[in-house]
This record gives sequence, structure tokens and C-alpha cells, in this order.
Amino acid sequence: MQLSLLILTAGLFAGCAGTSTVEPKIFVAEGLNADGSLVKNYQRGLRYAIDYFGSYGPYYVYLLGPDSESSVREIFRHRAMTRVDPNASAAVQQKQIEEFLDRPNVVAEISAVLSGKAEGGLTWTQDPLVLYEDVTTNAKGRENDPIENTWGALHEYHHVFQMAHCDTTQSRSSGKNINSWMAEGMASYSSAKFMENLGLIDFKDYMLQLRTTGGNIGRPSINEFLTKTPQWQLQNESYWETGEFAQVYYMLGAWATAYLIHVQGIDEAVVLRDWYRDIPSVGKTAAFKKHMGLSLADFYEQFDQFIRQPEEEVMEIFER
Repeated sequence: MQLSLLILTAGLFAGCAGTSTVEPKIFVAEGLNADGSLVKNYQRGLRYAIDYFGSYGPYYVYLLGPDSESSVREIFRHRAMTRVDPNASAAVQQKQIEEFLDRPNVVAEISAVLSGKAEGGLTWTQDPLVLYEDVTTNAKGRENDPIENTWGALHEYHHVFQMAHCDTTQSRSSGKNINSWMAEGMASYSSAKFMENLGLIDFKDYMLQLRTTGGNIGRPSINEFLTKTPQWQLQNESYWETGEFAQVYYMLGAWATAYLIHVQGIDEAVVLRDWYRDIPSVGKTAAFKKHMGLSLADFYEQFDQFIRQPEEEVMEIFER
């Protein structure tokens, strides 16, 4: 059966320096992208991110919707096929495909797509075969919001770069993996800054929104969170369980990134990109100190004091 719609991002890597020569592929379910805008606005962000971070992959993007169950299931079968051992027999490959499609999380994803739920995000494998995927279960929302569509592409590709330089089989507090605030906070900062570079948002206003309203990430805002949770710790990985991960890892993580760039005066590219490249060889703690000029322990203490300051004082960092 021919795949419902496969869009090759041909030429997207032109002029980029990276580690993969495999071009990303975007798969779109039937009922989406009638005028081409869904893919166009997604590519706007993806192109910028690849140019900044380099090419990593294979990278597959799945923009899905509930209009055609057969199209959705066809695309998920392709997802399964990307994981099969190319050296295995046809019978073994078929079994591997069936095992993937029977996984509870995959069954749940298909159900979410067909019911129109907005879920998904970046997934990846670090065991052979290595691959990265951006799975959007309800791309109708993306199609109707070009800004968020581009924004999401930027955010998720930063994660691709990050994961390519980490051992995600280890815990987030380990030396060869990154803390959640580094993953989500730096990607939140970079995607917002790149959106301003593309002329699509006001970055300073966005950072203020994270403090006052929560912006496009969630509620409560940073200010509300700090008031009710005075003992919070940026490096604490347990907020995933308590439900406060958005405030700590995404929002405060974005501000921690801003602190490194705008208070410590570290070059943006070093914070968002360059220091990651040393993590595989020397580990997170040593790489951070080497590139940021201070230890993680000192950084946590200094940032904690900084972020508790009044609004007007904190916002002054963007005027320097």
C-alpha cells in the first residue's frame, strides 16, 4: 500500500554542518495540510533549528489527525518499520513490526490521534537503530496556529541536538545525562529567542509572561509558584511526579538559561549548543564548569538568589 502522504524535506540541510546526512522526513495524515501551510510553517522552525544546531538524525516528524484511521495506522506501521533490524529475516522483521504496534504506549498514541487529543512530543532511541521522532497526535491545532507550529518545531529539534549528546539510559541527575531544567529550560529559551529572530514574537515580553501569567506553558506562573513553593530546587528531578514540572523545568529553566547568558555574560551559542559537545567525554558537571566558568553548585546558589528578586530588577538583565 502506498503511504498516504510523505513529504521529503529535500534540500533542508544545505550548508549545514552536522553529523547526519539523512534528511528529515515529515509524514502527514490525510485530512491535513490541504493548502501546504501546516508543513510550510513547521519547516520554517525546523530549517532554522538545523541551521543553528547542525543535522542530527534520522529524524521523522509525524503530523497526525483523526480524519482517516487507515492513514493513521499506515503511518504508525511506517514508524514500526523504521525500527526493524535490516539484517533480520522477513519473518523476524514482521514480528518486530507487530511487537511495536502492540506496545501499550503505541496503542494509546493511536487512540489519542483518533480521538483528537493533543498529546505527543519527542521520542528517540539510543540503541541501534538510533532515530528521533516528533509525534504530534492532533496536528489540526498546529495547522490553525502557525506561530505555535513553528515554535514547536524549534523546541523539539533542540531536544534532538541535546539527546544526541547525552546518555538518556542514565538518570537525569547522572554525569552523562542532563537535568530536566537543562533539557526543557534551554529548549524553551532557545525556541522563544529564535521565534523573535524570525520576527514572530517579542522575546522580552515572553520572558515577562513566564513570570506573570505562565505564557504558553501553563499555570501557575513563576511568581505564583515561588510564592507557594519557597523551598523549590532547580536540580530536583521529582517535580515530574508532583505535577510542578512546567514551572520548574520549563519556566524557571528558561530563566536559568537567561541568567547564564544575560547575567553571567556567557555567549548564547555556548549555553544553548557548544557546551553539550563535551558531555560525552568529560560529563555534565565538568562540561558545565568548563564552558560557564562556574560550578553547578555555585550556579544553583546564585540563580536562586537572582530569581527571587522583584520583577523590575530581574527584567533589567535584558537591558544590558
